[in-house]
Formats: sequence, structure tokens, C-alpha cells
Amino acid sequence: LSWEGPRERERLADIRVSFNQLWEGDDPDWLAVELPEAVKNRLVKYAPKYKPAHDPLERPSLVTLADDQGAYAAASPEEQLLFQFLRDAPTLLDATDLGAQTSAVTPWPHQIQVARTLINRFPDRALLCDEVGLGKTIEAGLAIRQLLLSGRVKRCLILTPAAVLRQWQEELYEKFNLDIPRYHGGQLYDVKGNPVGSPTANPWDECDLLLASSHLAKRKERVPQLLAAQPWDLLVVDEAHHARRKDFQQPRYRPNRLLTLLNKLKDNNQYRGLLLLTATPMQVHPVEVWDLLTVLGVGGRWGADENNFLGFFGELRKSFPDTEWDFVFDLVADYLDTMGENGQVDPHFYETMRRELGAPNANAIRDLPSQRGRRTAVTRALPSEAQPYIREMARRHTPLQWYIFRNTRDLLRQYAAKGLLQANIPTRQPTIRRVDFLAEEAELYGRITEYISEFYARYESERRGLGFIMTVYRRRLTSSFYAVRKSLERRRDWLQGQIEFGEAFTLEDEADLEELDELEQAGLDLYGLDPTLPLTPGQLEQFQAELDYLDSFIVDLRSLSQGDSKINQLKDELNRIFRQ
Repeated sequence: LSWEGPRERERLADIRVSFNQLWEGDDPDWLAVELPEAVKNRLVKYAPKYKPAHDPLERPSLVTLADDQGAYAAASPEEQLLFQFLRDAPTLLDATDLGAQTSAVTPWPHQIQVARTLINRFPDRALLCDEVGLGKTIEAGLAIRQLLLSGRVKRCLILTPAAVLRQWQEELYEKFNLDIPRYHGGQLYDVKGNPVGSPTANPWDECDLLLASSHLAKRKERVPQLLAAQPWDLLVVDEAHHARRKDFQQPRYRPNRLLTLLNKLKDNNQYRGLLLLTATPMQVHPVEVWDLLTVLGVGGRWGADENNFLGFFGELRKSFPDTEWDFVFDLVADYLDTMGENGQVDPHFYETMRRELGAPNANAIRDLPSQRGRRTAVTRALPSEAQPYIREMARRHTPLQWYIFRNTRDLLRQYAAKGLLQANIPTRQPTIRRVDFLAEEAELYGRITEYISEFYARYESERRGLGFIMTVYRRRLTSSFYAVRKSLERRRDWLQGQIEFGEAFTLEDEADLEELDELEQAGLDLYGLDPTLPLTPGQLEQFQAELDYLDSFIVDLRSLSQGDSKINQLKDELNRIFRQ
């Protein structure tokens, strides 16, 4: 083997260190077991059936035409042809799967289909809404890799919640061989966590490929930098449901900071392609879906007024005779005119109608979008068995069909039944087990409630939002006393730092509150993400009182004599299951 250059030497040094850590059992993420012990503990049965085809620690090198034209000229004609093909293959028309074939992941059928569609439609924008665990990140990664290989994307910005920023960086590297720097704390870091340089004038222009937290990007002082940066070919936003309105009761449109940022980036033409990822595009109100569609660029009457969007689906919930079919098919016609595939009705749906209803009835339903003013009469003249197809005709021809990709576990089960998927798709059968508190646990639970009630009231009166932080601990109680103790220890450490430096945390909008629980659970710096303000004397006194309370409380949590009753119950349940 041979290699050249300091970068290769550094990479090989990292591999050597990683291997030695694994071999000596010093890697905190891996357990090294000697073979005799593994045999004794029946661990060998988990070994792969086949030898690996390649060393997973070796990064495949990209093959390109040699810069030394003399070396290229010395190659045989067959080799020259092969080199040219390797260089040009990603740009060929039918090479959309090249990124997938050169990735370290075996995609499921629905992931391949979504990635192909994203690649073929690029720079059209999309909302990936697969159920949790079905691989939205895989779909996005496959598309990103192929678009980079083909040269259609050169600049790409990926915004994720801070709690999963490192996870995104690792997955892109391990599964797609994409080493994308992570921007955090004023520094750029590679996938190993090593600093790779400090940004200069505009940090968003430092690297063509960049990962950053959406929490950082939406800060007021960062928005002008993003708007002044060179445009991106592709913008990817994970957990896009965090981009939402501040309230849904008032008619006035009041976007939160993340939604405001996305709107500004769109209006400033800061990107061509856009991928929004979320398993839950609607959290509270259907208008949240419309807000995301407008970010994607939905046009015509659908994008002009949210009432058209809400009214359309409201009509489809009515009984058939009460539905305003003229209004419904006006919007279907608008979709076909502005964003449908050449203004054509879905050919597969039409064939189904023709087969089930006959050509005359199928043609009448197909032509409803163009029958303005006559739709009510046409729908009444059609037989009753056509009514479900009329409703389905409307449902199938909306911006949701074009922009939104939604796959569920039911689809995976269909794939498995047809032999297209070998993975086991588990069926959840949750049961509720009541676990009664022990006496000392009940007392500590009361102290949690007391702690939250007292300090929640104090902070809400001082500054809105700080009290919300306290409710994080109530959620921790649904996990375990250990979880709440770790949360309170982090809170105590933060209070000590604030008292020492004389600064106070501040929140700017509801979106910050949504991320607090995720950040705190991940053990990140929950309280230091936003600019700080000087502590007032009243705040200093409150912080000290809370710190004193926490010190004694944490000692009591550590002294639980009989363990955690919930954990004990879980162990009993697991032992019962394993004995079956």
C-alpha cells in the first residue's frame, strides 16, 4: 500500500488509533471480548455468516482521471476507456442509482423509490414525511450523494436540531462516505470531532458542504449572514415541523423564527432545491402543512390563500350531497394547470375507474376539472357507485400528492408479503403496567412537584419561558428517578456557572421551548444556546435559592435505598419474556 500527502497520513493515523482502541478495549462505544469468553457467553452466534468483502475502516477512494497526462497516456486503450467511464458515469441519464450502489447501506424499496424521484425531479422541492424509523435520513442521504457525484449539487447546507447534529454528521460519513464539516460553537469540526478551522468573514461560505443546527441558524445575528452567503444548490432541513406559527387562534400570520428564516431564504433565492424532513408535519392545526408547502413554493390558488387549502379538505369531509364540488374541482383544475404532471390526470387512477365504472363514467369524472359551472349537475347524474371515485379524484390531485412523500409500516408489510423486503417488520403491542411508588419514592415525587411549582411561578413572573424549563423535569419522571436526577444535576451545574459569571439565559420564541426537552435529554448545553443578559439582583437571589434546594434534593435522590421500582418492574418483565 502507498499513500501521499499530510491529509492521508493524518487519516491513517486516526485509523491506527481507532484500531488500537478497539483492540485494547479502550473505545467507550465498543466492548472488546476475547474469543474464548465470547464462545463461553454464546456471543459468536451473532457474528456475520460471511466474511466482509472489504475492510470497513478503509474509505474507498474516488477514481478520477490522472492529473499527470503522461501517466494517462501510458495506460492501455481499455484502461483509458474505463477511466473515462468512471469519470463520466455519475452524469449519465440512467445513473440515478450510482449513489446508492456506492453507499454503505442497503436501502429498502420505498427509500430507493423516493430517492430516485427526488433525483429525477431536482431541483423540485419536497417534504419527506415517512413514519418515524422508516429512513427519511436514508432517502435524503441517497439523493444528496447522487446529486453531488453528478455535479448537479456543489453547495449544500443541512440544518438539523442541535440534539441530532452530530448524529447526522456520523450517518452521512458512515453510510454515504460524505465527510461534511459541522459548524458548532464558532468552529468547524470533522466527523472525528477534530477542529478543521475557524470560519472567517462569513462562516456560511467557509465550506460548500456544511452541517449546522437550525437553532443556531435562526438566531437574529445569524440571519443576515445566511442571507449574504452564496446561494446553495440544496438546502436540507430536518425536523421541519419546528418551523411553525406562534399561534393558530389569531388570523394574523405570526411565524416563529425558524419559519421566518425559511421564508427569508426562499424570498432571497438563497437555494434551488429544498428538502424538508418531518414525521409529523401537522402538530396542532392543518394550516401547519400549508405553511410548509408555501416554503416549498406551492403556487396558484393553493399558495395564494390558506383558506383555499383548509376549505378544500373541509369540503371533502362533508357528506357527498353537501360538498361544494365546483369549489373542490376549481382547486383540482388549478393544481393540474400549475403543478400537475403536464396537466394530466393520474393514468393509473383513470385506468382503475375505466375498469370499474366503464369508459363513459370514467371520462365524466376525469373531465370534472374542466367542467366549471356544470360539476354539480355532472356529479348528481353519475351513479352512486361513482361517488367514491369522484372523491378520490379530488384527493389524488392536490399539491400534497406532488410535494409530500409519506410511507408507513403498512407499506413495508406489503413489500415483505410480496418478497421484496427481507426485514422483519415488528407489530407493536403495547400494554400498560401499573407500578406503585415505594414510600420513599412517593416522598421524592412530592418534592419534584413542590420544586416545579415553586420555581416555575418565580421564573414565569420574572421572564416568560424560563418556567417552561422546569416542566422538563416532570417529563423526566415518566422515565426514571435516575433520569430526573441527571437532569437536576445538569441544572445545578448550570446554575453554578450563571452565578459565577453573572449571566441569565433568555428565550426568544416558542420554537426555543420546543427544543429544550430534546436538548436537555441529549445532555447538551440546554441553557447556553442563546445570548445571555446580565443577572439582576433578584435573579441572583432566586438562582442561589434554587441551587441550595437542588443540592439537598440530589443527595436524597442518590440515596434511594431500594432502587427504582419502575426499573425493577422492567427487569422482571424482561426476565419473564426471555423465559418464554
